[in-house]
Amino acid sequence: MRRILLLSVILTGTLAAAAAEPQPASTPIVFEPNRGQASADVQWLARGPGFQLGITSDSAIVVLHDRPAATAPASLSKRAEGSDVPQIFLRPPISSPPKGAKPSVVKLRLAGSNAWKATGLKATGGISNYFIGNEPSKWHTDIPQYAQVKADGVYDGVDLIFYGDEQGSLEYDFVVAPGADPQQIQLAFEGATGHLDSNTGDLVLATPSRKLLHHKHPKIYQEIGGEKVSVKGGYEILGDGKAIFKLGDYDKKHPLVIDPQVSFTTFLAGAADEEGAAVAFDSLGNSYVTGYTYSNNFPTSGGVQGDADNEDAFVTKLSPTGGILFSTYLGGGDDDWGAGIAVDASGVYVTGGTASDDFPSKQSLQFFNNGDAFVTKLSLLGNALIYSSFVGGSSTEWAYAIAVDSTQSAYIGGITHSTDFPVVAGFEYFPGSQFVPIKGFVAKLSPNGATLVYSTYLGGTQGTPYDYVSSIAVDSSLSAYVTGYTCATDFPYAGYYSLPYPGTCSGFVTKLSPAGNSLIYSTYLVSNISNSAGLALDAAGNAYVAGTATTVGSEFSVEQVFVAKILPTGKLGYFRFFNGNEGSSWGQGIATDVSGNAWVVGATTSHSFPGAPPLTPNPYAGFVMKLDPSGNGPIYTVLLGAQINGAAVFKPKPRIPLPTYPLIYTTGYRFTGSSNRDAWVVKLDESPIIVNE
Repeated sequence: MRRILLLSVILTGTLAAAAAEPQPASTPIVFEPNRGQASADVQWLARGPGFQLGITSDSAIVVLHDRPAATAPASLSKRAEGSDVPQIFLRPPISSPPKGAKPSVVKLRLAGSNAWKATGLKATGGISNYFIGNEPSKWHTDIPQYAQVKADGVYDGVDLIFYGDEQGSLEYDFVVAPGADPQQIQLAFEGATGHLDSNTGDLVLATPSRKLLHHKHPKIYQEIGGEKVSVKGGYEILGDGKAIFKLGDYDKKHPLVIDPQVSFTTFLAGAADEEGAAVAFDSLGNSYVTGYTYSNNFPTSGGVQGDADNEDAFVTKLSPTGGILFSTYLGGGDDDWGAGIAVDASGVYVTGGTASDDFPSKQSLQFFNNGDAFVTKLSLLGNALIYSSFVGGSSTEWAYAIAVDSTQSAYIGGITHSTDFPVVAGFEYFPGSQFVPIKGFVAKLSPNGATLVYSTYLGGTQGTPYDYVSSIAVDSSLSAYVTGYTCATDFPYAGYYSLPYPGTCSGFVTKLSPAGNSLIYSTYLVSNISNSAGLALDAAGNAYVAGTATTVGSEFSVEQVFVAKILPTGKLGYFRFFNGNEGSSWGQGIATDVSGNAWVVGATTSHSFPGAPPLTPNPYAGFVMKLDPSGNGPIYTVLLGAQINGAAVFKPKPRIPLPTYPLIYTTGYRFTGSSNRDAWVVKLDESPIIVNE
């Protein structure tokens, strides 16, 4: 008997059924009845990789949004060309579509059909919740999700059923009753022109923006005697542009099923519809992901409901097997995005940034000011706001990370431009340069979210005073640990520390006292850090940091992953660099277990990344890399074919005498079609496979 360590992968979708190439996703498209979350003419909504679907009383509306082209992972800072001064990105490293970009809208109509009266089939048990705007009367919760939608009698004796397959493709079936005439069915399209592909028999629709919708050659069959019997047939385009189904002989005494499948491609830069930013888990192994989505604004014949240029934050809860338990949307009239997430037995905590003065709030610490960080606590079902608060001064703030302690107090960290950021019992009050005050901040909220326990600036004032906090964790003594990036030559330090290199920017790790008014330790990490992105703690109080460091050469610079372990004294335990022999690599997140094993996630363009098989990045590949408590390894590296932004590790309770093995959750985004962007969650299982020999 041998034990083989095999990382089994469960790939699940968040808002869309998304997966790492080349494996399929395990979560298909779900359909929601319209309970006020869309304009009144829409009966049902669905979202899939790169598209939205709305079902009205006479049509199916498919929406595709234009997005920027795929690029390598963005750091939170960059250097202007020919300059050593970093330019700080003032929001999480996510892409947004060009303002004013119009979605491609294609309507499928059935010429001469009866009115569509659609009902849901096969309830999934999941729900959707919408907290959009700051008027509770316009919030919509507990909207059930279904696997299928059926419209009975669209023609005499013909029913229409919409559903999705496990790869996230949209399908619809025409079910023709015995004796009914399939020639009644005539497909008419608005917003696209169609032609038949002579090689495949596909019906190809092209929009003015050159997006393509493929109605694949239909599967046509009858079920006779418990078996599927294929029927010959395909599409035929009529002179007026309508399409019908041309059928061979079949048994008219039995029902006939005509099953087109719709897929989407484009010649343009892809569709950044959703991105997962952070992931967490609960004691039962459910996972929770947050990020942003553009899929919450649905264009209809009457125009666009809301602003199609704007994004909303989302929170999605997935079961241990990847089923969607809830999807909750948070937003207002401008851009909103989730960047950090945490969960305890009382609720789900989310933080990020909002530019919306009507962002949903409850028991807010303050009024909206220009652009603020937000902290929202949801119920465990995602269907109620326990509290939702703005945090910031008179200028702009974004929060990148959140942690929760044993008292249900939330801690957030991020960046502020405000000279009047609300400092309460904090370590640092000075806001930095009055001309360019870009500083990190740390804040702790009371358990009910109604007050600040403490809040503080964190940064320097000399040199180039640019600082930000990118990740946060809290230990059992209620001390907060933060990491980030600083270009100040006088960044506050305490205990053991390493000096910054003159004229460069550095990563840092700082441990605050439980009261937040002093430093237990604060140390620089290494120079030329372009993104100190993730931080995690083990049971002994060691801190682990992952990010990206830049090695500058005479002709070019190379970015590589760094991983650092900081001992409880603040002294460096180990420091490691990881990259291949060519290309660049980016560290985006890190997670640990109680023993100090570390799982690092990010992306690489290298064909020879340590521990990974040779690859052809397109344009890059995501990775999960495991190190032992001494930083040795990689023990293994898994490539997932997509950008990975966050990680969390769950160790199930021991099942004596059986051992338990960690489960690793990651989130980010992948490109579907040519380069449509969709959020995803990947669960890795380290349980060994037992082989009998």
